[in-house]
Amino acid sequence: MRGNGGFPFVGFTEEDKERIQIIISDVDDTITKNGKLYPDVLEAMWRVKASGRTIILVTGGSVGWADAYLRQWPVDAVIAESGAVMICHSKEEDVAHIVNPVIDKEEVFSKRRLLLEKTEGLPLSSDQCARVFDIAYDKKKMNEFEIKALKSTLTLYGASWAESSIHINAWFGDYDKQKSLEFFFQGPLDIKKEEYMEHSLYLGDSFNDQPLFKYIPTSIGMHTVAERRDEFETLPTYVTEGGPGDGWCQMAKALLD
Repeated sequence: MRGNGGFPFVGFTEEDKERIQIIISDVDDTITKNGKLYPDVLEAMWRVKASGRTIILVTGGSVGWADAYLRQWPVDAVIAESGAVMICHSKEEDVAHIVNPVIDKEEVFSKRRLLLEKTEGLPLSSDQCARVFDIAYDKKKMNEFEIKALKSTLTLYGASWAESSIHINAWFGDYDKQKSLEFFFQGPLDIKKEEYMEHSLYLGDSFNDQPLFKYIPTSIGMHTVAERRDEFETLPTYVTEGGPGDGWCQMAKALLD
């Protein structure tokens, strides 16, 4: 572990409850548990939304999943594939898909095809067919040697990559969760930096959440962060007692009760 943070989460002050109006959250193993959304977490999300707060999801998950989240869950926007696309409601109440402008589609698709050829045989995520820009490799189906070799190959071919609890996500373009959040907030969402820095809370669970643990002043990690804290370069401000899903419920209860 490097730096400060990772303190046990014991609740919010009354001032914090008033201040925190924007909930930014990872999805896999933060909201979900074992790949499922449980009723208590969905209820907690509805309670947070009913309180008048904004919920923004930032995920390495596919555009396909993000579209479903926006249509079915009580959320205001979803930034998917580590920052490639934001899906939100338009003024006409349609679902809008906004591509990160740093992406050169022709170049990205060409490099993506080449990388898929060079890593043929490695297991891809089950939702790869719903991804537009990135490639997600299934960590649970690879051994440590394969994961290490994959990371070296990604670096060799100029791909950016991030490691979550379940995937190694690879993409081409100068963006990540933090950079894309900053662009989409100050662009399409029209939320000023001083506003979201003051009023936001970020929740995550794994290594690919570190850019936002570092960027957002108030952050909370699921208990899985504590279990591997020595492997993190940047820790969240606090760590919940509960693990995936349960920690999200712990946050919501502390914020609303």
